[in-house]
Amino acid sequence: MILTSTANKTNTNQLLPDRLSSEGSILNIQVSTDVFAIAVLRLVDGVIPHIFVDVERKQAINLWEIASEMCHDSAIHPLKANDVTVDAAASIVINELQNNFEQCRVMIYGTGNLATKTALKLAELGMHVTLAGRNVSKVTRIVHVLNDILPSHTPLPIQVFQANRTDKVDVLISAISAQKVLDETWLNYLQPDGFALDMGLNNFSEQFIDKILLSERALYRVDIQAKIGTAILDLKTEDYFFSKIRGKIKWLDHTAVAGGIIGNENDVVLNRVTPPYVVIGTSNGTGGLK
Repeated sequence: MILTSTANKTNTNQLLPDRLSSEGSILNIQVSTDVFAIAVLRLVDGVIPHIFVDVERKQAINLWEIASEMCHDSAIHPLKANDVTVDAAASIVINELQNNFEQCRVMIYGTGNLATKTALKLAELGMHVTLAGRNVSKVTRIVHVLNDILPSHTPLPIQVFQANRTDKVDVLISAISAQKVLDETWLNYLQPDGFALDMGLNNFSEQFIDKILLSERALYRVDIQAKIGTAILDLKTEDYFFSKIRGKIKWLDHTAVAGGIIGNENDVVLNRVTPPYVVIGTSNGTGGLK
C-alpha cells in the first residue's frame, strides 16, 4: 500500500485506483487528515505486509509520524513520492523520444519541487531545458542554482524562459499545483509534432486541451505506474544487500569486511559476507585497498 498526499488543493481523504506494477497491485490511499490516516492504518496494520509512506510534507499532516505510532505488525517504508513522479516523467519523455532524447528541447513551467527536480534530471540526461514560471526573478535564481549543480560537461545549461523566443520545444511540461493555468498561447512554443506532459493535476486550460488535441499532438498526464514498481524491487534489493552482502565476519583467521564497511588496516575485503566469497584485496584502513 502507498499512503500519500499532494500539494494540490484537490487533496482529500480518498481511496484511489490501485497502482499496478510487475510485482502486483498496490493499494493507493490519499490522505488529508490525521483522523483518516489513523483509521486506515488501524484497518491495514498486520493485513498488508508493506506500507510505503509519503514522507514529503506537502500538507501539515505528518504521515510518517502517524504510521510509526500506528503500525506494529506491518513494515513501513519511507517513500519520496515526488521523486517517483520525476522519474516517471523522465521515463515517459525518453520512451516517447526514443534515441533522440539528447537532442530534445524541453520547456518546464513551474518553480517548485517537481519542476526543479525534473529540470535538473532532464538537463543531466543531455536535454536542452528551459524553465518558466510566473515569477521571473524566482525562475532566474533557481536556474542559477541548478546550473551550479550540473556536471561540468553538461552539453547546455538550463535556460530562463524568454517570451520572445522563436525556437520551439519538443516537450512542454507543466509542474505546478494550480489548476488550468497554462492557456492555449503556450502551444505557440510547441513543435507541430511535440507533446505536452501534465505533472500536476489539471494544469492546462480547457482551451489548451481542445487545441492541442485538434492539432493531433499528444497530451499526457504523468502516471507514476511507470516507476512505482521500483519501490517494491528496491525492498528486495536492499534486503539482499543487507542480509547477503554487507557486514564484518571472521574469515580464515582474518577479519573480513564487505558492502562498503571500512575495515582496519590489513582486514580482508570481500565481495560479500556470505558464500561464495571473492577476495577483492586488503584494506588500507582508510576505505581503499593496499
